[in-house]
Amino acid sequence: MVRPLVLVALAGFCIVLCREADRTWGAPEEMCMLKEELVDESSGVAPSQIASGVFYTHNDSGDTARFFRFKRDGSVDGIFTLPGAKAVDWEDMASATVDGKPYLYLGDIGDNGEERETITVYRVPEPTVTGTKTIDSFDTYTLKYPDKAHNCEALFVTKSGDVWVVTKDPGGISKAFVLKAPKSDGAYTLKHVADIEVDTGGMGGKLVTGGDVSPDGKFVVLRTYTAAFEYAVPADFDGWTKSEPTFVRTAIEMQGEAVCYSKDGRYMVTTSEFSPCAVSVMALQGP
Repeated sequence: MVRPLVLVALAGFCIVLCREADRTWGAPEEMCMLKEELVDESSGVAPSQIASGVFYTHNDSGDTARFFRFKRDGSVDGIFTLPGAKAVDWEDMASATVDGKPYLYLGDIGDNGEERETITVYRVPEPTVTGTKTIDSFDTYTLKYPDKAHNCEALFVTKSGDVWVVTKDPGGISKAFVLKAPKSDGAYTLKHVADIEVDTGGMGGKLVTGGDVSPDGKFVVLRTYTAAFEYAVPADFDGWTKSEPTFVRTAIEMQGEAVCYSKDGRYMVTTSEFSPCAVSVMALQGP
């Protein structure tokens, strides 16, 4: 069923044009505060594929190549380091079960100066242990854009293993690129799929800072500094870029750069770069 376009007021100072939601999300609520001082600039978040109520996050540029495991009460019970990996500008992460195996994907994809010849995505088997550990075995995807360098802060991965990145453009026209299901580490050229106009309203509403795909593969969410858009996925997955998005209100965050769906898809999670790090949730209301 085609839904009409509606006007949505955001924070009392702007108007957003979006599609009336086929499903709705509740108001953002605080889930927890992360109880680990080392998490001081959370820039990506992803759900565990193994355990419900468990998530992973990492810091922005300036940290080493590591990520953290946390639970819904805010306790951090895992710190994992990737020896030999680089952390030029880690900006987002994703999780996906591909060919029956749970993985985490870490995106060293930021490029404020738009001058990097390549970006990198690391694929790590999801840890089955807690504590402070090193992960010695992981895949490294060295990625090149087909046109020129871009700044990028949004990464998500489909159930088939397709790696998507969406650029951060101050003009509000983000570019969506995909690498179709890489089978091994190596160098690849991304495919440009579409340009997407993004504006969730307010200062920073045109800047895409994070993304994810729902566990059932039927929705994609992109967030900005002010809110999020959710896109319905048609039979041809790539067509999500042409879907009219629905508006999702997120928590007011000083520098919100991360979003993901929960393992069961019943709520979204967001974090911001400030410390202590507040973790917020928006629950799916229906259908």
